[in-house]
Amino acid sequence: MMMTSKEDPKQNDKTIDFWDTFYKDLDTDVSSPSNNNDLEWIVSNTPVVLDKILSLIGNNNRILEIGCGVSQLSRSLLERMIRQPVDGNSHHLFEFVSTDVSLVCLQHNQTRDASYIASLPNGVSLSYAELNVLNQLPAFELHKYDVILDKGTCDTFLFRSKRSQKGSAAHAPLMKPLLNNIHRLLRSECNAKYIIISPRSKLKSVRDFNGFASVKRTKMSTDLRGDAVLAESNADHTHKPAHVFIYECTRNDSYQPDKDEPFGDEGLSTINDETICKKCHMNFASFRGSVNIQDQGAVQWTRRFKNHTIHCTGNR
Repeated sequence: MMMTSKEDPKQNDKTIDFWDTFYKDLDTDVSSPSNNNDLEWIVSNTPVVLDKILSLIGNNNRILEIGCGVSQLSRSLLERMIRQPVDGNSHHLFEFVSTDVSLVCLQHNQTRDASYIASLPNGVSLSYAELNVLNQLPAFELHKYDVILDKGTCDTFLFRSKRSQKGSAAHAPLMKPLLNNIHRLLRSECNAKYIIISPRSKLKSVRDFNGFASVKRTKMSTDLRGDAVLAESNADHTHKPAHVFIYECTRNDSYQPDKDEPFGDEGLSTINDETICKKCHMNFASFRGSVNIQDQGAVQWTRRFKNHTIHCTGNR
């Protein structure tokens, strides 16, 4: 399966060629399962990690993984789901779609998992597809998924932006198209989730993104009961505290990617005492009450009001 779209210069041929070459150079033996765990980014697919992710997925049945590389994350989750059915329902249906920009890694995964995929029961599926998550999305993919998994994609874009970005923009340039497309891919009216597994303790762009109604973070020790260990690719960072962070981002259905400002700290300078929340009709002065705006800083107060206007339910 292929998800094609209009070319976006941000994810250009040079970048895709880099990943194709990277996966070719791995020269992994597809028939040897012992090699696959070494190719996991950030953290290995251990029982503790998998169970935490599964607790966030719940009964949602249509799951997209972005930037899968040669990871076995989706397969590992599906295997554990089948062994430990959600709510004891052995007939629950699940559809996993793992995607990447590299056709080389996708072919590797398809070959590696062909026998497993063929053995899956009716109503349960695992497939691999080409997807450039920075590009304009095809219409048939919009509002399709209950959950999107990300183990390394967000971090890769943040790293790329840090290396190439000039100036001091509050948010990495690649985060706007990434998060807007995440919002477009997620279904509405079902509390759809974007789940990120990251070594970063803070994801400012994710925290400030107006397309999320809430962002919750769980810190996991990689020494937890000996289960969760950093993947081999992170072995040179063993002198640092061994933690990973799992972010649960719930879709804000009222956000419109093509119209609204993507980040909560943009447009703050335009807020004044007469600025009104369009949902509850409360102005900024009433929102603060008797508190002097300088008590906690103008930026802090305007950011609070901006968040209020995003998440307001219309009740006062």
